[in-house]
Amino acid sequence: MIQKSIFFSEILGFIKVFLLLHVLFYMERKEPILFKVYPNLKNKVPWISLLTNIPTPIDRLTALEEKFELKGGEIYIKRDDKDHNIYGGNKLRKFEFIFGDAVKKKKKGMASIGGIGTNHGLACAIVTKDLGLKCHLFLFPQPLTWHVQCSLLLYDHFGAKLHLSKGFLGLTLKSLLFQITHPKYYLMLPGGTPLFGLGTSLGTVGFINAFFELNDQIKKNEVPKPDVIFVAGGSTGTAAGLMAGCKLLGLEIKFMIVAVGADFIANVSTIIKNANKAIKYLREFDSTIPDVNVTEDDFELIEGFLGSEYGIKTIRSQDAVDTTNQLEGKKRDFKLETTYTGKVMAALFNYLEKEDNKSKKVMFWNTYNSNDLASYLKETHFNWKKLPKKFHKFYENTHFQCWEVKNCPEKDRDKCHAYLNHEYRCWLVNKCSREKRNDCKAFKDLSNIIKLEDA
Repeated sequence: MIQKSIFFSEILGFIKVFLLLHVLFYMERKEPILFKVYPNLKNKVPWISLLTNIPTPIDRLTALEEKFELKGGEIYIKRDDKDHNIYGGNKLRKFEFIFGDAVKKKKKGMASIGGIGTNHGLACAIVTKDLGLKCHLFLFPQPLTWHVQCSLLLYDHFGAKLHLSKGFLGLTLKSLLFQITHPKYYLMLPGGTPLFGLGTSLGTVGFINAFFELNDQIKKNEVPKPDVIFVAGGSTGTAAGLMAGCKLLGLEIKFMIVAVGADFIANVSTIIKNANKAIKYLREFDSTIPDVNVTEDDFELIEGFLGSEYGIKTIRSQDAVDTTNQLEGKKRDFKLETTYTGKVMAALFNYLEKEDNKSKKVMFWNTYNSNDLASYLKETHFNWKKLPKKFHKFYENTHFQCWEVKNCPEKDRDKCHAYLNHEYRCWLVNKCSREKRNDCKAFKDLSNIIKLEDA
């Protein structure tokens, strides 16, 4: 029996290695445009191909242009929300380089840090499973929402092991201790971005490559060169990489970085350091890369849209999400959310309300996944009791969906438009009249739970 077990274990190991090599062989045919511009980087900067839809398309948002009565101005969206067949968004661009490093170093798994609803953590869980690696997520509390509850279930569904701490500091220490005691795991900092000067610049390099992709689309006349690019500033790696790429190519574009995270991370100094650290990293492998520096003149850090803490829902963010979805998202198949992209869009709205900006060509870089995860959620059967016991408190006596409040039978749920809809307000999905709403128990219960902060 023991010999049989060893035999099957070896066969399974062989299959995993074969599949990974097959994936890597396929990946070699889709090298980053950064490597084509600077061939000396190839085989020196670690990378594997993960993105399944690149270059990501760019759409013009004409309905929003009409809403803001632009005078020669134009609004575009960079569709990174569809850059991967399962889970789109900005994380996968970073992971191509970070996971490339992990595979090169023959790591058996990834460990990462984030809030309990982290998109970064979900992307990590999906990619590690796809590559046959293991995943440990170290999580800290954030405001509880339906998105958070879904994320926790999906982390578990895609095989991640979950760890909870009371705060960010304790979590950081716990994750560092984990790496010391588990050296075969690759520790990825929040957002895949250096923190306090520590950590790899490879995630930032992913967005230098993304800007090179945009530049190629500009040269092919697929889109005019934007005057301004709006992007979220959480861990700041996305924004730092885009600016570094812009600087390397010598384009004049102003970046509007909307602070959506704590100011000890999302600040001017950190953004500049992360951008320049990535440029310096690349120059170590190729001295022909321009010796340039991102400065404070290259961007504006927009504050005032975060709210009282990370992940809080705000009135302006929700309004931006609703307006964009109604005018553009439904017909173009993308959506925003209230933690990151909704706050960036709210800042963009504020920008376009000013007369001086109505002639600008503006680009919104969509960093949020637009793929439907409903089928994966169904597979969890919403069995939150499978999660480690520490996480049960995020579900007990807390419901964000009408079918939970009403305890709808399984057979009736699929017939309802509100079931598993991204829009958590059932009365809007079902277009309920004001009279119907007031007579509905779910509306009354959920209205008391779903709070929007005046920010």
